[in-house]
Amino acid sequence: MAQAGPRAAVVLHRAADEAIAGLPNSTPPHPLVAEAVRAYVELAKTFKPDDAKYLNNHRGHLMFVKPEERPYVTADLIRTTSFTATEPVLTERVKALRDAGYTQFTVQIVPGQEQAIEDWARIKRAFGDQG
Repeated sequence: MAQAGPRAAVVLHRAADEAIAGLPNSTPPHPLVAEAVRAYVELAKTFKPDDAKYLNNHRGHLMFVKPEERPYVTADLIRTTSFTATEPVLTERVKALRDAGYTQFTVQIVPGQEQAIEDWARIKRAFGDQG
């Protein structure tokens, strides 16, 4: 939750932006998490102030999961929207991206989770000098 939850919550934020402000959502939620997203959107419609709901919606964006978001940032949401898995699975996912032609992979480390850089360093080391 602490490491990957903030990224997963972005799916909630984007869906709320679409419903509240009519902003196009280029990444509709996966059907597996559609109910959690729908329920969050209903919550977001109650955010205050009425003329700036986005302020509450995006508070903590990519940094932390707000207490009121926790019921919607489910294990399924985290799994389907982030690179959350065991080290061997993550290594295979990054390898697949590399083999598909990607040359860069960026990891966001959220405040309070700085030790995660060591986990990601192990993934990088699996590629040796290949990057």
